[in-house]
Amino acid sequence: MNLPETAASPSTPAAVAPMAPIVILGGGPIGLVCALLLAHRGIATHMVDARPVEALQRDRRLLALSRGTLDILEPLLGRHFAPLGEIHRIHVSSRGNLGSAQLGSADFDGVPVGATVWYADLVEALARAAQSRPLITVQRPRRVLAVRQKVLGVEIALDNGAVLTGPLAIDAEGTPPLARDAAQYALLAEVAVRCPPGDAIERFTSEGPLALLPLPADTRPGTAGRMSMVWCLPAGKARARLALSDAELCEQIGRALGSRVGRPTAVGPRATFPLLTHRLAQVCEHRVVHLGNAAQSLHPVAGQGFNLGIRDCLCLADCLAQAPLAAPTALLPGDDPLAALHRYASRRRLDRTLFPALTDALPRVFSSTLAPVVLARSAALLGIDLLPVLRKPFTRILMYGAPR
Repeated sequence: MNLPETAASPSTPAAVAPMAPIVILGGGPIGLVCALLLAHRGIATHMVDARPVEALQRDRRLLALSRGTLDILEPLLGRHFAPLGEIHRIHVSSRGNLGSAQLGSADFDGVPVGATVWYADLVEALARAAQSRPLITVQRPRRVLAVRQKVLGVEIALDNGAVLTGPLAIDAEGTPPLARDAAQYALLAEVAVRCPPGDAIERFTSEGPLALLPLPADTRPGTAGRMSMVWCLPAGKARARLALSDAELCEQIGRALGSRVGRPTAVGPRATFPLLTHRLAQVCEHRVVHLGNAAQSLHPVAGQGFNLGIRDCLCLADCLAQAPLAAPTALLPGDDPLAALHRYASRRRLDRTLFPALTDALPRVFSSTLAPVVLARSAALLGIDLLPVLRKPFTRILMYGAPR
């Protein structure tokens, strides 16, 4: 469901009801993680989503989780919460240019720098954990008709005639509709290619970055020896390659990967999705705060979009936990957490500025054919690969985000 237009009514005070939980709009992974983090801090939430959880569990997207995201999820869900495809090494290179970099767990005592997980498996684990928390109330399927802001709280009108009240609302609805055509698309497929276990590939080409990610170690038939491919391409080329035969597409992928990786021997069904990015300048609108893709959506290069959203959740939970709450499950009229939203917006500013800028710049820089740019990026890759003083801080930012 899409978040309805927010109506602010500063001239009509409405007292926040005692024991009112925070309302979360959206019950996907970001909404569920936010609810669990708040429950862990003794703060009650009421989550609303138009989709039954079974609909989410039919989604077979692959998510890339950074080390920092794993460190947030494991205390909530347990160490082995879902089948994962561990990432120990990330090979970064540019087609036709000298220099490459290898980032990985060797710099971090062998700890995986990240992992992949099926969206459906993560939702199942999160939904199961939320069901066991008495501080989390979930209404599915239930559509939000209106969000009305008051001086001291919010009112959420539902399609069954009910009205929820709370001190604030968290918008975790995902990417809002974007009324424009995409200039670029991501071409998705599973490919059979020779890569050591735990390796991920980020290969920059003149057309756009091509990533190969290890698949989770699950029992789905036909996944042995395969990796997930995400190739970002201009819209016309993405459509043309979607229509190629398997042999022709394997040839195109192998040409882009070059001899460093080798040619794929098979390719599975493929699909495309549009690459549309956005970033809200203000994540807080009075008593509504936007998280995850509702606040920003990134280019998939470096796989940072979902991880940025998880860091949104952690920061907001920490800020709300610092609010002067009189009781662990109640936000009373005298205990207004509105100031926590101002702290949240301030603390998230650097991370939310750095990663959109980085993921927007990388494809542009690596697609340039200007000689000074080519020399500079080759030197940068060599420097990162050879110098731990450069490599480790860069890898740490990819793992944990910007320091705050």
